[in-house]
Amino acid sequence: MTVWIGLIRAIGPATHAKMSMQDLREGCRAAGLDKVATYIQTGNLLIDSRKSAATVQATVQRVLASFGLTNLVVIRRADALEAVIAADPFPEAAQVRPSEMCVCFLAARPGSEGLARLGDYHGPERLAFVGEDLCVDYPDGVTGSKLMPGAIERRLGVAATARNWNTVRKLLALAQAYKA
Repeated sequence: MTVWIGLIRAIGPATHAKMSMQDLREGCRAAGLDKVATYIQTGNLLIDSRKSAATVQATVQRVLASFGLTNLVVIRRADALEAVIAADPFPEAAQVRPSEMCVCFLAARPGSEGLARLGDYHGPERLAFVGEDLCVDYPDGVTGSKLMPGAIERRLGVAATARNWNTVRKLLALAQAYKA
């Protein structure tokens, strides 16, 4: 069995009116995913399954569709989160202001044009790719930044969903405990 982390983009008050986290868990189980849990109310799933990443993603997308939602779902193995945490490209930010550092989990690899557009940005934010994902340090805070996750998506030409460093660490800890 593999522990998959499902990261659903843009879950909040509007989507809660259509689907609660309990409904999401139950829907995923009814759709054939084995062991399913959620973390906080922002669309974080832990799934222990023998199914492939593509199958898990398609299943979660179908469950969301059953609630009338089309939100992006990005799937990662627990070891991908572990690699991001181990790489910790901005350790001082992770230590001092982890809520102002995030990981953008990309739905696909960006092309060279997208990488060039992102590279053309010169702001206070620091960027580092770790594996498939982009770590962003917001030294002046996320609010008011000109490089919020939506701007990163537009520059890269790739859909993504972001989680702050605290959430990524917690998801990894939960995934490690979930497997046990």
